[in-house]
Amino acid sequence: MSDDRTTREAIDKVWSMMDDIRICMLVTREGETLRGRPMDAHPSREEGCIWFLSDRRGHKDEELQRDPQAVLTFAHPGRNDYLSVSGEAEVSGDRSKIDELWTDMNKAFWPNGSNDPNICVVRFLPDRAEYWDGPSSSIGVALKMMAARLAGTPTDLGENRKVPLD
Repeated sequence: MSDDRTTREAIDKVWSMMDDIRICMLVTREGETLRGRPMDAHPSREEGCIWFLSDRRGHKDEELQRDPQAVLTFAHPGRNDYLSVSGEAEVSGDRSKIDELWTDMNKAFWPNGSNDPNICVVRFLPDRAEYWDGPSSSIGVALKMMAARLAGTPTDLGENRKVPLD
């Protein structure tokens, strides 16, 4: 299998994992401190970015304006699937994108609807990712770890791959 094909397949896997897991931690820098918070990701492979609705009162927009470098971490522990995506983020007040991403579920955060002036949109531009695609059950992980320990060999916990996205 060619490297180009395997890279394309790995890129497909990264976008598929983001679509499937959706909730991630957005990690930004506040001075020398890293801060993470859960966010509902809206991956758009066609646009080459991940969108988020955000609240201006949460300070992440200020952090991203000072330092646009950020990381998204996705986890589906029930399947032992993990993904880290690095890139840059920008904050916008684009009302048409806010309306496009808006669902009734968002009323839990903004009861006044999509016209709430505190809503902004974050556009995350990924440049690289790394995923860990492990066995689909915790029992499988435990059995593999036990077998490796008894055999004196490293544990094979699935596929791990670094993926360029830009």
